Amino acid sequence: MKEYKKYIYWLEEKEFSGLEDRLKEGGVEVIEARNAACDPLSKEVEIGFVPLEAWGKNPFCKRPSSWYKVSHFASKILVVSSFDLQEYRVTPETTVRECRFRPPKLPNREEKLRLIQQGSYQDLKPAEWENIDTDGAELHKEWLRAIGLRGVSFEELFITHRANHANFIEPVYFIMEENEPVPYSIDKTPYICSACLEFFNIIGANFRKKYVFPCPGAVLYAGMIPNRYYEVLCP
Repeated sequence: MKEYKKYIYWLEEKEFSGLEDRLKEGGVEVIEARNAACDPLSKEVEIGFVPLEAWGKNPFCKRPSSWYKVSHFASKILVVSSFDLQEYRVTPETTVRECRFRPPKLPNREEKLRLIQQGSYQDLKPAEWENIDTDGAELHKEWLRAIGLRGVSFEELFITHRANHANFIEPVYFIMEENEPVPYSIDKTPYICSACLEFFNIIGANFRKKYVFPCPGAVLYAGMIPNRYYEVLCP
């Protein structure tokens, strides 16, 4: 079986247009993301892209997409390819592949709350991301049903959503590789939100490597393996 590996690119519109034209000339179609920004992470998609207007189109992803909107990638088009585009003179932002990483330690509830309180997270968090009331109670119920979580409120779940991103901003839970910290996701797939932010380097770009669990959306829309860490590497 072919190893799962994806090359992640952020391109200016003009740069993307030129790449798309050259690929079409070679008989390669670039597939547009239809459901969510993580669509092109599917192993079934050889090469795909996320247009600017697609961010937040999915109701489950609307609030999390606020991180993209305030990032320096906000005016760029995301391209996700199963093959290296080096011959087209573009450089990947990250590569994503399956791995067998196991975390040495995971935080409890109090430790997650401390992650959220870190100044680095508080300074970077978009106001829209934090305002979960804008989703509406029905969307929260639908989300909990979709991921099969019972006996937990969305407000409680949101503690982990926030803490997980905070750990990729200023890691408390990490390992050392080559004398560098490598942060990792701090809970299992059902408790994670918007892992695309780490896969695409919107969050955690300061680190050469990250170990990231896919969120439920990445499992649903891209067929990624739940509760399996993926290595995210900055080439």
